[in-house]
Amino acid sequence: MKKAALICMLMVLLAVPSHAAKDPLKRGLQLYKKHRYEDALHLLYTYLPSADSGRQAKTYLSLGMICLDNANLYQDLYHAAIVINLDYFTRLLSVKGPSKSHWVNFYLGQTLLEAGELSEAVAFFKKFLADENVQPQDKDLAKIGLATAYFLQDEHDKAHDLWSTVKQNKPELLTSLAAAYSRVGLTEKKPLAMCKSALDRLQRAGHTPSIQLITNLICVYAREGRVDEGFEMIKQADLKAFFHEEIPTKNKVIRFYDSALLGNLSLFYAKAALKFLEKAHASNDKNVNGLAQYYLGEGYGLFGHPDQSMRMMKAFISANNHPLRLKNKAKVRQAFNHYLLGDEAAAKDQLSDLLQADSEPNLIAEMLLSCIQYKFDAPQVVIQASAMAQRGQGKPLSRINFALGKYYLWKKNYRKAVSYMEAGRDKSNKNRVEFNDPLMLVNLAEANYRSKHFSESLEIFFEMSKQFPAVRQIQVALQGVYSMEQKSAGDVKIF
Repeated sequence: MKKAALICMLMVLLAVPSHAAKDPLKRGLQLYKKHRYEDALHLLYTYLPSADSGRQAKTYLSLGMICLDNANLYQDLYHAAIVINLDYFTRLLSVKGPSKSHWVNFYLGQTLLEAGELSEAVAFFKKFLADENVQPQDKDLAKIGLATAYFLQDEHDKAHDLWSTVKQNKPELLTSLAAAYSRVGLTEKKPLAMCKSALDRLQRAGHTPSIQLITNLICVYAREGRVDEGFEMIKQADLKAFFHEEIPTKNKVIRFYDSALLGNLSLFYAKAALKFLEKAHASNDKNVNGLAQYYLGEGYGLFGHPDQSMRMMKAFISANNHPLRLKNKAKVRQAFNHYLLGDEAAAKDQLSDLLQADSEPNLIAEMLLSCIQYKFDAPQVVIQASAMAQRGQGKPLSRINFALGKYYLWKKNYRKAVSYMEAGRDKSNKNRVEFNDPLMLVNLAEANYRSKHFSESLEIFFEMSKQFPAVRQIQVALQGVYSMEQKSAGDVKIF
């Protein structure tokens, strides 16, 4: 795979001695190669302050690369969580009588807000606020969500009036309000100062931050570019913790999670990636500078800065000392920079040129994955990818099979999506992230879920949760849907 080759290139740059197995930088890259992103980030971020000046640039580059992949992974997990949580909460909503949930309206509103379904979110927040069984402080949480939905619908006066009624006497409420202000761009409300005040109150009371508070802090830290504070918060967090627990009857326990956690983690790692890569790009080490230039171009393109990406990739492509395969991959990014900047014709011309000049499977896969990301129909890319996939299965074609699987997931042909991604999976280590691209596993799990192959989907998410504990929320929601689908909660269990 191309990523493995790039990691090997960076390892060569390290020029480590024979006792390199103990070297933190090389060990971090080995963990990264095995897709153990969280372990690699913890190791390298801890090592960074002690790295000498000659190795700091390489450490920044390594951290940037890992954060980039982690951001992409959490983005796909976020998407899967929204899909599955919406199904789960909608089914919970249909339960009547003593087993009825009061929190479900709030979490359905929250998930719809994350999904951008603002009118529907407003309706469910209002239902929660009208419920006489809900405590006043819990209603304040719903007011924050409702006001955010109003603001995003350009009903700013309604939003400000509602936010002004929220009591800021609890750290969770204060940080929820800060996260809402940060999300909609109201920096004049000083969300970072609000978070500091909440943490001070918590410290004086001798309490540890709840998962609700941590989610809000990550949201604010990401948008404010506070990488150090964000990493510290993630390090101390139990990311698999539930947000609320409800016991409507003696033998029934419902645990609720907020999809925003996964979205905030994705945003945080994206911002951290850009910060680390910018530091690596400022290095005097030409080799590190060149790789950082490429990854920074990728990061700018992925995270909404196509003009900056365009400049970075143009410089990278024009240099003489970079491998042709990496330059071609940069040209794929340039094609979609053109598209994002409004020049669709230039995008199609560049993709066409690449299709004629290079038939390397990983490059075709990158083209197809980018087409999916930007909802860009390019039939010739699909045709060429399909022709390549006919050659067989296994590692050499794993990326092309993943790309085709994700393409058919986008097109809602779930049978084909599962078939292609299964062809790209390591058969002897089918759900282990060390042997499979975690992005492929997430998309395969979603395709299985949509095909109602619930147990197969659960197995994937269970294995992923060993390395990425925030995946727990997807397991719980999926388990709930599975149980309701089977009409018997006793038939299955959470792994």
